[in-house]
Amino acid sequence: MRVILEARTIGSQNGVICLTAGQPARFGRSSKADYAFPDDSLMSAVHFVVQCNANECRIRDNNSSNGTFLNGKRVDAAVLQDFDEIVAGETRFLVRIETEEAIAPAAVETPGDGAAAPEELKPEDRVLALLREDFQPLYAVLDAARSPSVLKFLVESKNESESQSLYEGQEGAALIHFAPHLVRLNPDSALLEKVVLRGWGKSWGVFLTCDLALKELRRHFRHFLMARLPDGRQVYFRFYDPRVLRVYLPTCLPEEIDQLFGPVRYYLTEDEKPETLLRFSNAGKGVGLRKFHLAPDADAKSGAPSVR
Repeated sequence: MRVILEARTIGSQNGVICLTAGQPARFGRSSKADYAFPDDSLMSAVHFVVQCNANECRIRDNNSSNGTFLNGKRVDAAVLQDFDEIVAGETRFLVRIETEEAIAPAAVETPGDGAAAPEELKPEDRVLALLREDFQPLYAVLDAARSPSVLKFLVESKNESESQSLYEGQEGAALIHFAPHLVRLNPDSALLEKVVLRGWGKSWGVFLTCDLALKELRRHFRHFLMARLPDGRQVYFRFYDPRVLRVYLPTCLPEEIDQLFGPVRYYLTEDEKPETLLRFSNAGKGVGLRKFHLAPDADAKSGAPSVR
């Protein structure tokens, strides 16, 4: 397990902190802390402590003057989860918890006396066929923080697929391993196959169709990286996380749909169960939703995905 805190503060301390299992990490304003934020006057000298082991990561308030808040609630101690937000003083920390991916070895066919039965298509195979044939021009916004494989695949395919981080400047360069990346996916590209076959069902990002060039589309998406909460606080808006987008879109007003879609024709995401692909569109008076059932059934014996 790898635990990462992305810090956002008023000074120049923005950055990524990787925590080591077995070693407590102290956060505060003074040099007594392992990670000091001297520009945050509302932090205590040692404000809170985070300690991780192989199975979990815990946060503990260190009797701070202004309290430690987890997802908006003041806590004395708690277990951290992926995508939690810690607030101490005027500094916010986004929690990212990653686990090692187990990669199953490829199956090996053993020649027999009879002809081998055809292998049943998996949901990701069906998604790949849909994206290649029915959803072009195709882009994706991929979250490099979800898996080290995301950035690895992007680097490996830089000569065949155009891509760029949605973050900019020095901060963007520092967060390249954890940033959302916009990438154009050609139907015959090896990158598209890798992203679908390895990432479908793991919330690596969202697919979309759009006729704009990557530079123009990137400019559109950069407007949505931050969101303002009702209490006035600004937080990172992870619209490129399927778990966020598929819940958020049905709650939007028509004007919010217009803004988020803009030049985008469709957003395509995995459902909670990856046997279904969700296709969202701007229906004029709200969001339109169509579900593509990917699991084999009586109406899909030919191998083509069924639509419902």
